[in-house]
Amino acid sequence: MLNIIRIGSLFLLVLLSACTTTSSSFTTPYATKETTSTGSSYDLEKAAATRLTLGLRYLSQGDFEKAKFNLDKALAHYPKSEEVQRGVAWYYEKVNEDKLAEEHYKKALSINNKNPSLLNQYGVFLCRKGKLNESLEMFQASINIPSNKDVSSTYENAATCNIMAGNQEAAESNYRKALNHNPEQRDSLFGMARIEYGKGRYERTRAYLSRFEEVAKHNSRSLWLAIRNESKLRNLDAAASYAIKLEQLFPDSKETELFLDTKNQWLR
Repeated sequence: MLNIIRIGSLFLLVLLSACTTTSSSFTTPYATKETTSTGSSYDLEKAAATRLTLGLRYLSQGDFEKAKFNLDKALAHYPKSEEVQRGVAWYYEKVNEDKLAEEHYKKALSINNKNPSLLNQYGVFLCRKGKLNESLEMFQASINIPSNKDVSSTYENAATCNIMAGNQEAAESNYRKALNHNPEQRDSLFGMARIEYGKGRYERTRAYLSRFEEVAKHNSRSLWLAIRNESKLRNLDAAASYAIKLEQLFPDSKETELFLDTKNQWLR
C-alpha cells in the first residue's frame, strides 16, 4: 500500500515540530489569541503558524469543522506559506475535495518546489487519483533532492504506483532501492514477498516474510500470503498455524473469506 496514512501522520509531526513556539495554543479550544496588532509580516506568520498547528491537530482528531476554521484563518494570515497551503491541501484531501486539494498542493509547490516531503505527499495524492505518470514524476523529483531524509518511503511509494501502472519490473527495482536505504521498510519487505511469490520463488518469499515479521505485526494480507507460501513449500503445519492466526485476528477480512472458501486447497 501507499504510505498514505504515514504521510498524513508524518506531515502533522513535521509541521508541529516546525511550530513548537506555539505549542501552548493546544490548550486553547477552537480559537486562540493572535498577536497581529502591528500587522507586521512576522506577527502574521506567527499567527498563521499557530492556526496551522491547531488546524492540523483538529484534523488528526477528525474534527473537520474546527480544523477548517483554523486552517482558513492560517490561510488568511499568511497565504504565502508553503506549509499553510500544504495543510489546507491535506484538509481538502481528507474530505475528498480533490479539485481544491490539488489547487492548494500546486500553490504550495509554486512557493517551494524543493521540499522532498511536499513532493512525496503530492505524489501520493496523484497516485491515489490515478494520475500515475504525474505521480511518478513527483516521487522522482523528491528522490533527486539530497536532503530527503525519508527517501526509502519515497521509493516505496513509487514502487506501489509502479504496480498500479502495471510495471512490476520498475516496482521491484524501487522496492529494492527502498530496502537499500532502510532494510526494515516493512511495506517494501511485503511488496518484495508478493513479487517473489508471483514468480514462484517460495523460499525467497519466506525470507522476505520472515524479515517482515521482525519489524511489523502481521495483517490479514501478510497472513494470507504466508498460508499460501508455506503450502507451496509443503510445510502444512506452518500453513495451518498462520491460518489459525488469520481466522482469530481477522475474522471479517476478505482474506479470511478467501481462505475459508479454498481451505482444502492449502492445508492438504
